[in-house]
Amino acid sequence: MESYGGPLARRLEVIGSCLEGEGVVSREVFLRLIDKTPREEYGDYGFPLMRFAGGRDLGEILSKVKGCVEALEISGVSLSIDRGFLNIRFNEYVIGREVISLYEKGWRVDVSKVGEADVKSIVVEHTSANPVHPLHIGHARNASLGDTLARMLKARGHRVVRRYYINDVGRQTAVVVYGFKILNATPRDVAAILKTKVDHAIGWVYALTHTAIDVVLARKNIVEEDLNLLVSTLARLRERGGRELADKIIEAVSSLEDPEVEVSKIMLRYEKGLEPEKSLVRSIAEAALEGFKETLEKLGVEFDYWDWESDIVWSGLLAGVLNELSKSGFTKIHKGAIALDTAAVVRSIVERDNVLRESIKLPRGFEVPPMVLSRSDGTTLYWTRDIAYSIYKFQQSKADKVINVVAVEQKLPQLQIRLALAAIGRVKEAANMIHYEYEMVNLPGRAMSGRRGEYVTLDELLEEAEARALLEVKTRNPNLDEETVRNIAKKVAASAIRFSLVQPGALKPLTFDTAKVLNFEENTGPYLQYTYARASNILEKHGPIKYELANPQTYSEPLRRNILITTLAYPMVSAKAADELRPEDLAAYLLKLADIFNKWYQKDSVIHEKDTEAREAKAVLVKLVKDTLSSGLTLLGVTPLERM
Repeated sequence: MESYGGPLARRLEVIGSCLEGEGVVSREVFLRLIDKTPREEYGDYGFPLMRFAGGRDLGEILSKVKGCVEALEISGVSLSIDRGFLNIRFNEYVIGREVISLYEKGWRVDVSKVGEADVKSIVVEHTSANPVHPLHIGHARNASLGDTLARMLKARGHRVVRRYYINDVGRQTAVVVYGFKILNATPRDVAAILKTKVDHAIGWVYALTHTAIDVVLARKNIVEEDLNLLVSTLARLRERGGRELADKIIEAVSSLEDPEVEVSKIMLRYEKGLEPEKSLVRSIAEAALEGFKETLEKLGVEFDYWDWESDIVWSGLLAGVLNELSKSGFTKIHKGAIALDTAAVVRSIVERDNVLRESIKLPRGFEVPPMVLSRSDGTTLYWTRDIAYSIYKFQQSKADKVINVVAVEQKLPQLQIRLALAAIGRVKEAANMIHYEYEMVNLPGRAMSGRRGEYVTLDELLEEAEARALLEVKTRNPNLDEETVRNIAKKVAASAIRFSLVQPGALKPLTFDTAKVLNFEENTGPYLQYTYARASNILEKHGPIKYELANPQTYSEPLRRNILITTLAYPMVSAKAADELRPEDLAAYLLKLADIFNKWYQKDSVIHEKDTEAREAKAVLVKLVKDTLSSGLTLLGVTPLERM
């Protein structure tokens, strides 16, 4: 059966259409601004009608909207005016009767879908970790946010493409390749010696090589880092395992007058696509990606495309973009290098285009610094390559919008890339490229640095979370077999991590605490999973629901009515969260629903209800909660579990 969003959504859509017909406000704005009333006596939902009335009599507007709703034969909803607000109250008997009837026909609560004319092709590019060390908690937040956005937008009805950008061009990759060249070994060879995952082995070689280079540069006063600290870091990395391998890298790097020459040579030759660097870089990056995919699979994260940065360079797209920029009239020499005069782009293009200006949202008075396009040796910078990749994403996916999930610290480069697109006449792309920014994640008492090998890998966090979850699940289910317990623990651990990284909101800095995110009794992923399992257990004990016996009049009881109205808000809440790219709003709603349900079922038993009509009606409410949690949790990447 086609989902229209449910009884509440349908009625609110009709009210919005009636207001639009009266020239008061568009249906879209109405649906975006309606909200739960602060006090129950006002009704279920309120809308600030006075703000849009334009001086018209509110009573007259109310009368006409009521007439419109009645003419469309929409029942079960009453409208009133109070303090400039249009208040909306639903009749629980009418709504409940409709829900029961819908369930008999196979309906399930779902996300409200966009109209056919509003379906967009949307690219979500996320994670895109450099293939030089294993994924850590920061990458987990990026992956969790990006994958959740993709799920929500797809559920809304959009065509969504998930892309991973493999940053294989640039200094970081050249450093790790230099290390493997010294060792004359493959990542799998090193992984076997270190007895670790291949991406972990690559991270060790990268950190060791990078630190060894910096020791040489610090001795020559080329870098300003503390030499003693660097030497100490080198010793720590050496003791981590593979001392012979470590000594080989340290000795080779230390013997050179300037190891940066070797790194630069690799960078330049790879950007030109020359052998043996071309095959060597690709083989190491591919090995890292194998490790990434294994880790991301545990989080339930998948991609439609894995895009190589080098392919963008070698295809000629980057050269074409640089040529267009050089002819744009917006380039200049800045500190001896060719740069984009971004301030001129703002003055000449952005300030004259209302749509672009609104989209970019430049802070008033902010002067955007020039964007250097290439180094003196001819190699390009990552943000220059990102200009070409941005065009590729729009073209290859025929995208209407591109969402880049990138840390907040990349705000300036992301802005400059959009200005570069505008400079070469791609104003539409510039206006429809969204930087979905997020704050970094901290671990208690830990500082992270990939180039020093100082990080806690995502694999380690998953293992720790799984171990904690295993103890919790065993305690709650002492009779379950070991394999089932481990399977549940893995899903609880991954879900707990994902939910904890999305729930606070992308721009809230996070300190990750494994013990807190695995709490079964607080606002966590496991708490929601446990609530879902409780609902499943109640329905299992109840058996098949006899819908024909369910009496919706029993929904007049306040707690039952609250469950009914709250669950049926899901289609609208989830749709709005998707439209506004705010998964935290969906998370907050699910936590509130879980609180209401847990309070209700403890006071108002379903299984022990003696009145048949009331028992079946309450079972319908439990199914509504279960279905709502199932849909919402799946969007957030949290696995609904029948038992915990």
